[in-house]
Amino acid sequence: MENENRYIELAKHCIGLDRKKPYVRHGKKFYRPYRNFFATGRKYEDWKTMEGAGYAERGDRNQHGGYTFFMTRAGLDWLGGVLGIYIYDESD
Repeated sequence: MENENRYIELAKHCIGLDRKKPYVRHGKKFYRPYRNFFATGRKYEDWKTMEGAGYAERGDRNQHGGYTFFMTRAGLDWLGGVLGIYIYDESD
């Protein structure tokens, strides 16, 4: 449970859900991300786990010695299911 909470918090931060709230329409919650990236440092084991589950993709190496990760559609669906929110893809 503790690990899952950590993954949820990382995913929320990646799409900006830790700063902006979802909106409600017809009793359902929706969220439209204004970003979809997370720049890691040298330690990025949690993101490798999320990548292995198909919830994230690894991008280019960054200046912090890590990588930039992005949430996949499967990852957005997983996070939305856990939180009870429909999360749009940032390109929608």
